Amino acid sequence: MIVGIIVFQSALIAPAINELVSVNEASVFLRYIWPKFFVIIGTLAFISIVGLFQQREVRLPTYVAAITLAFMVGCFLLTPVINNAKDAGNEGLWSALHVATVLMTLVVLILNVWNLAHLSRKSKLED
Repeated sequence: MIVGIIVFQSALIAPAINELVSVNEASVFLRYIWPKFFVIIGTLAFISIVGLFQQREVRLPTYVAAITLAFMVGCFLLTPVINNAKDAGNEGLWSALHVATVLMTLVVLILNVWNLAHLSRKSKLED
């Protein structure tokens, strides 16, 4: 689910909004949607951690879920700072923090794709 949400939001929603509406309207919408994006992914990661700990075996998926949760909390906490930097015209800070959230989200995407591939390969070996 995490991979699908990231791909859908990043590849379809954000570019479409930037293309279809004015800069001001896009800004309002994106400031509304991105924190929710981080919360949804963080919540899914938290649910994964709880489920994995109930199995009483810490494995790769647990680490991936923990990193996902940590990075999404980080992105969520950086969002108001990014918005304030943009509003204050501090383009350097805005750019650095925006890149940080993009990189964290990219790492989360890569880790979760890798985790899916690992679980798929493991499942095939068990069959």
